[in-house]
Amino acid sequence: MLNYNKKEVRERFRDLFKYSLDFIYVHDLKGNFLDANEVALDALGYKRSEINELSFIKLLGSQDQLVKALNYAKEIVENGRQSKRSEYKLKTKDGSFIYVETYAVPLRKDDKVYALLGIGTDVTSKKKAKMDLKESEERFRNLFESSPFSIVILNSKGIIVDCNPTTESILGYNKSDLVGSHFKELPLIQDKDLKKLFNLFSKIINGIHIHRIDVQLKKKDGNLIWINLQGSIIEVENQPFLQVIVHDISKRKEVELLINQKLKKLKELDITRKNLMIRISHELKTPLMLISGGIEYLIELEKESFSANALNVFETIQRASKRLGRLVEDLIDSTKFDYKKVKLNPEKIDIAILVKNTVKEMRYLFEQRNLDVKFNISDNPIMNLDSLRIKQVITNLLLNSIKNTPPKGSIQINLEKCGKFVVLCVIDSGIGIKDNEMDKLFTRFGKIERSGENTESIDISGTGLGLFISKAIIELHNGEILAESEGRNKGAKFTVKLPLN
Repeated sequence: MLNYNKKEVRERFRDLFKYSLDFIYVHDLKGNFLDANEVALDALGYKRSEINELSFIKLLGSQDQLVKALNYAKEIVENGRQSKRSEYKLKTKDGSFIYVETYAVPLRKDDKVYALLGIGTDVTSKKKAKMDLKESEERFRNLFESSPFSIVILNSKGIIVDCNPTTESILGYNKSDLVGSHFKELPLIQDKDLKKLFNLFSKIINGIHIHRIDVQLKKKDGNLIWINLQGSIIEVENQPFLQVIVHDISKRKEVELLINQKLKKLKELDITRKNLMIRISHELKTPLMLISGGIEYLIELEKESFSANALNVFETIQRASKRLGRLVEDLIDSTKFDYKKVKLNPEKIDIAILVKNTVKEMRYLFEQRNLDVKFNISDNPIMNLDSLRIKQVITNLLLNSIKNTPPKGSIQINLEKCGKFVVLCVIDSGIGIKDNEMDKLFTRFGKIERSGENTESIDISGTGLGLFISKAIIELHNGEILAESEGRNKGAKFTVKLPLN
């Protein structure tokens, strides 16, 4: 075998060894390294003194690559040249791998090839990028194939280039029926939706973000299904494609249809209820007025001709008719608030005087239950309010406290300015409100049932409309009404905040 003359080869390829950015190496016909430049040695992690330890057998990652390298070496020896570049996965000294794309030329002496000079380029980054891309494509393909949703890929001209198996199962068409067709030509799209879908396609292609839309498609068997679709742009080999994801929402649409039908019926029932409430309430008012007027006439003008027992019965009937009258008025009011037909008649009033006069009119009820009433009025603000409606609120709050406070209890009424508001508080020492009862307050017929909880001494009558109406009145004044309580038998506090004009 001819000996390798390093000096002669280095002189012949001096600039190549010295300045090349690529790997320059020389190996004998068995693959043993004879020489290499610093670029190659640094990449492989070896020192110049270790060149003699290097061989392709040691560097190549597999037996297949070794066979490939020997075949290329044989080709160079026999033909004097390498037909194409070859790529190898080389193992570095620290156990990692690099990828090198290389070709070689023969070194001759006396017309005999005794070694090969190779020139290689480190393509590790490029190789890894391709591997990552391939792995990403495989992951996408797996996701594409196994997705429970229909996925359709279209090119920029609107031609379908691919679709997943779920698309076939949802629409009933084979992949071959869809791929290669323009989406506008497909029989699954109804004429009424063509313009909508074409505009959607154009917007997505032009980079405009769009929300999901619902449309109906016609399956191959002629049945219509509801689908929800969304689109986005993806790039494949630097070419833009439209990815459309389709959800079958037929069952959801069926449920929505049923819900809408039920809501329609409920609205119709609600309107019927409101109309019935108004009619019944108005029908009750006339006989109630006759009853109340007749009883009042008998008590005032025929009082002397009745026995004590008869007079007591008449007075009981009078109280009951007044109570029933208030109930009818509350029913009418609550229905008016539903229809938003309540209009305020604001006027300049001294709210402090309004509070005092309302309490004075109800003094009989306070005395009847032996309740201690205290005032704490620090301001006399003049406000632009509907005096009749605000009086209705004050009356409802006081009645609520009277009913829920046992005899010998106390009720405190505070009125003061607080920033841009006037704040009215009604605080009682009554039975109080539990946390789970708070949600019922201020709702229609939101009466709290308290039987069996030491309620013998409180008035459990009423409909629960008073607080509901009070809240509606206060909100019409752009105010706020709140309730607070620390729990059972710890009293309650109702606060009304009204904005100063």
